[in-house]
Amino acid sequence: MKLILPKYFTIVGLIFILSSCNGQVKQKKIEDNITTGKIENPNGNVYCGFLDKDDNLWFGTTNDGVYKFDGSNFVHFTEKDGLSNNKISCIYQVDNGDLWFGTANGISIFNGTKFTHLKIPEYKISTDWLKKSYPMVNPNEVQSIVQDKNGMFWIGTNGAGAYRYDGKSFTNLLSEIGDTMPDGLYHNVIQRITEDNYGNIWFASMSHGGANKFDGKTFTQYMPKDGISDDQIRIIIVDSKGIIWFGFNGNRESGLTSFNGNSFQTFTEKDGLCTKNVRAIYEDTQGNLWVGGMQGFCVYKGKEFTRFVDNKNVTYERIIFIVGDKEDNIWFGGTNGFWKYDGEVVTDMTRKNK
Repeated sequence: MKLILPKYFTIVGLIFILSSCNGQVKQKKIEDNITTGKIENPNGNVYCGFLDKDDNLWFGTTNDGVYKFDGSNFVHFTEKDGLSNNKISCIYQVDNGDLWFGTANGISIFNGTKFTHLKIPEYKISTDWLKKSYPMVNPNEVQSIVQDKNGMFWIGTNGAGAYRYDGKSFTNLLSEIGDTMPDGLYHNVIQRITEDNYGNIWFASMSHGGANKFDGKTFTQYMPKDGISDDQIRIIIVDSKGIIWFGFNGNRESGLTSFNGNSFQTFTEKDGLCTKNVRAIYEDTQGNLWVGGMQGFCVYKGKEFTRFVDNKNVTYERIIFIVGDKEDNIWFGGTNGFWKYDGEVVTDMTRKNK
């Protein structure tokens, strides 16, 4: 069955704010949250998607929590069920199978039965500008989570740089790179962290800090002078060939930059790229790259970019996330809606079919 949602819906949160890092939340039966029809009173948009090890899809929203899709039903979780906040910025599954949800108030952890809250270090700096910019810049919001091959956790925030977490303590990293904000302080936003095939950890800075690679001992910063096309990076992924792809905010002649370990290559709108603001990149099982952003949605098959057009000759824009499922369906969406593409037909998952 499919999720039927009105336009601009968002997914409701999983984990309730607790007084301690490892506190547990008593919750109602999951069956009570199964939704088989239209979601009432939607408020937000789908922001991220994730396929877990059991082939369940998870969708996080900007202020309506999270949904789990098992192939038949959607299960909806919000703060009432234990989420620490209804704004979900990222979803990640760690080695033991637990799902970690990056929220506007730390990390919510779901073990399949109950939820706990992992608080990141409190950001104690408060300035007039920071108060006015909230939630645009919220240092306590987790935007990216990765567990590396050695079991270490890496956490990107919306204004406090990044943290390395060994399961007991946090170490702050990259909090003072890029440009200072109007209050004269650094509030480095790390929207994406990823690990490459050699175990290097890559950090994407949206605060004019470029890309930063950590090899286990030292950081190397990559800026436009080094080959990337912009210093405001929204997304980094590593494809099946080990190529690293960077998506940018859309300044200068930016768009999509690849790095093969030795040199950078940038693709712009002049090369057929459908959007210079790249918010989402996904590689399908055929090795094709799906690229989405504010201005469009397209596919790159290694030679050229093709703007995606559905069976009704409709194009798409304002795409924030792209994820595939076990049946090779492509799920994508953002501020204008939420869709599933099965290779032939696009199904609108945000409106009730008439």
